[in-house]
Amino acid sequence: MEEKDVKKNTDTAIAYQNKDIVSKFFGDRMKGKSLSLFHLKSDLKVVDVRPTNIPIVQARELRMDNLFELEDGSVAILDYESQYKTENFTKYGRYIMEVLDRCLREGKLPDIHMMVLYTADIEEVNTILECTACKIRVEASYLMEVPSDKWLEDAKRHISEGKVTDEVLMHLVILPLTYKGEEEKQKAIRQCADLARQIPDKEQESFVMAGILTFTDKIISDETKQYIKEVLGMTQVGKMLMDEARQQGLQQGIQQGIQQGMQQGMQQGDMERAKKTALNMLRRGDSLNDIANILDLPVERIKTWEEEACAMA
Repeated sequence: MEEKDVKKNTDTAIAYQNKDIVSKFFGDRMKGKSLSLFHLKSDLKVVDVRPTNIPIVQARELRMDNLFELEDGSVAILDYESQYKTENFTKYGRYIMEVLDRCLREGKLPDIHMMVLYTADIEEVNTILECTACKIRVEASYLMEVPSDKWLEDAKRHISEGKVTDEVLMHLVILPLTYKGEEEKQKAIRQCADLARQIPDKEQESFVMAGILTFTDKIISDETKQYIKEVLGMTQVGKMLMDEARQQGLQQGIQQGIQQGMQQGMQQGDMERAKKTALNMLRRGDSLNDIANILDLPVERIKTWEEEACAMA
């Protein structure tokens, strides 16, 4: 394989369309951990992670950031926002209805939490949208309240001392969202990624890297993305993404081959049927132009078939 192809595959492997992979990786490792780690007012623990895609009749799918099953049987939809818009409640409504539909099809009717982490750029906002037909209520976490610099220093100290708790890990994951302004966020993403690389436990390191990728996709700049890609290439998450991308590429190649084969087969079959029809029309005296117009084919093609039939006669 040429060098440019290797580079292209590597870029694909750790590109941000692989968010599904890292989100699932992160979600799986949230099992047994409390939602309070997200700075939410809930001590409920995650027991399982569910698919986050919502098929809708648009050019793309709508996706929740995270969907967790909790220890009390309820379900938590967890999103984060860097901008407050009233229209977001429409999105939350779709999330809720999709989760409700899934649960009802499984014979369940759990309580559903709609939880949102608001970055430090957003102060207290309206968390309820109500009309006669429905009421949507968000359980909010305002990350502007977080002592960002203290969290960062505590993380550095705990990592250097080899005492990395779940709280420290989660602080590194959401720290970039606790800073105001574009420049400070990008700086924090790099700092947290660098600190994650210093964690001796590779499972913990991977948890943080996957979490950073999951929770910064809406705010990360292209320059910072490239930096994270380079850091990622040396981690378990990076290797996992590359392996997954290779597998997906292989599966896509096989599927494309099957589809192309089917299309070629269909085209060949269609052409054979068209040829048979054209010859029958020629025998009854239809003109080349009439046949070409009816079959939507070039006159030259009909003429070639006519000549072949005459040569075989």
